Amino acid sequence: MHPYQEHYLENVREIAALGDFYGISAPDYESWYEKQLQAKARIAALREENIALLSGNLFPALDGLHAASEADIAALEEFAGALMDWTTNLDCGIYLLIHDSLLSLYRFRRDRCRVIKELYMVGMGLYYQGRSLQGIESDATKAFRFRNEMVFTEGGSYLKFFAEIADEQTKGYIIRSLANIAICSSDLARRVAISKRVLQIVQDDYYRSLAPSLPWDTFLRRTHQQMSSNRAVLSKGGLGADELAAVLESCEVVFKPESDTRTPNVRWLWPYYEMEYSCGFVDLPTTLARMERLIEDCPYDSYDVSGLYANVQLPIYYGRLVRDNPALQTKREHIRFLDRAYRKMMRTLLTCPADGFTDFFFYNICLVITDFFEIDGVESYRDITTKLMKRLTGNLYIRSRRAGELMRLCAAAIYRSDPAFFDDIDFLRVLPNGAEKEKAVADYAEQCGLYHDFGLIKMNFERLCQTRELFEGEMRMYELHTISGHDDLAARRSTAIYADAALGHHSWYNGADGYPKAYVRNASPMRQMTDLVAVVAYLNDCGAASAREAIASVIAQEHSRFSPLITAIFSDETLQAEIEAVFARQDEPCYRELYHELAGSGQKN
Repeated sequence: MHPYQEHYLENVREIAALGDFYGISAPDYESWYEKQLQAKARIAALREENIALLSGNLFPALDGLHAASEADIAALEEFAGALMDWTTNLDCGIYLLIHDSLLSLYRFRRDRCRVIKELYMVGMGLYYQGRSLQGIESDATKAFRFRNEMVFTEGGSYLKFFAEIADEQTKGYIIRSLANIAICSSDLARRVAISKRVLQIVQDDYYRSLAPSLPWDTFLRRTHQQMSSNRAVLSKGGLGADELAAVLESCEVVFKPESDTRTPNVRWLWPYYEMEYSCGFVDLPTTLARMERLIEDCPYDSYDVSGLYANVQLPIYYGRLVRDNPALQTKREHIRFLDRAYRKMMRTLLTCPADGFTDFFFYNICLVITDFFEIDGVESYRDITTKLMKRLTGNLYIRSRRAGELMRLCAAAIYRSDPAFFDDIDFLRVLPNGAEKEKAVADYAEQCGLYHDFGLIKMNFERLCQTRELFEGEMRMYELHTISGHDDLAARRSTAIYADAALGHHSWYNGADGYPKAYVRNASPMRQMTDLVAVVAYLNDCGAASAREAIASVIAQEHSRFSPLITAIFSDETLQAEIEAVFARQDEPCYRELYHELAGSGQKN
């Protein structure tokens, strides 16, 4: 690698270490807090260095790629590989930018073998980048997945030239691209058809004879694993007998051997049990009992793939079974077990060491946030998500707590001037004016501030935003946090009232700009509170030199970006002083809370 590439890589690793609240230790709170402020300043400095390194070195190198030497190209590939190792994924965006540029170069040069390789590399970059969109459904996510599918489809289409391509590694990229088309499709029937075709190819003596050095048995095993992931079709119908047989065969190949071992891996044993249930070979009580045993037998502090599968994915799946079978919701023993399973799940997630925060770990976090089943008798979604914010996204939690404090101050000021201001909101309107209603307004406003950026937890953008500026495509993905947060909050009773704040906090009062289009202000009964969230979110993140300058910027945008009914309160000198005081505290109360709740690890104040 070139020096600037090594420098960037060192900076990214340092940012990852500094961003971990658990990674900073000190003998007392005051020392710890000072170290946190130093880490924050260091991250900001490293980010500026990174931006300069990219602007002064990488971007010009990619612009002049047509004149690059093979050594320069090799250095770029090594740099990309170090940033994207399929586990830590330090900077998938740079990896994708480099390989996208190389793909354009080799298209221009008509270098078929390298085009095929780069199609696979770009496809994998898009796939891992797209993991941030897990559980988000919108036209934008569908378009992203379609692009990913088309890249792999183009790579796989070179199968027709398999015999005339001499390089066997290139032939391997063709097979891998062809197989990976399935991971980009949400259509089960299409995924089954693709995997079925790939199974035929990797077992065909003709193709094997053309590239004898390729790991054909590995391709076969992984394609069976991929096919077995479609086992949901076994109970849903809609496929022909041949397709169902293909899925069932792959399940037997992948899972049956594991069920016969003395110490089976939960990662492969449970899907075999699930297959038997889906096919009607065993009943629901037997399936529940099997799952309960697998969950109970795994120690909470097993953080490897099998441990996360047993301690996180199985409790979530148990919750799905309870959700999808209403009769189970009336049986206390199942609700009690679900509560125990969820508590164990949270213990695993909250105690996982920072070096276990891999791509697979965050996949499990996304699964919890997307599929957690909230029901009376288990810990609420509001409680578990607050804990996850504190442990996994410390900077987001602190910023959100600051937003909550600002929301509380502003809502209280509005209530004092107009007690009926928020009466479009049903649960506030029924309260008589007075101290109880004022507190209810302030409490609700504070929680809206805490949850307004909720969608960012699942997207795992925090480290990337600390590392550099987002690229255009990443920004379009980032904007989907509004939809993600809304959909997850709205789906649970304990958080539904915060969903509009998550959806509309980047929309404009006059509708001329902002996002997402899914937020229609006049259709929202929470619009007055969401108008306030939009102002506070801007105050919190605009980067003005002082609180007074941020307030002046808000007032300058009234009638367009912000509601004039909201901006009117900022002429209150007392409120302005209170807002200044919030920023002057530098989030010290929130850091103190995190120190005692999460980062203490035995430390005493």
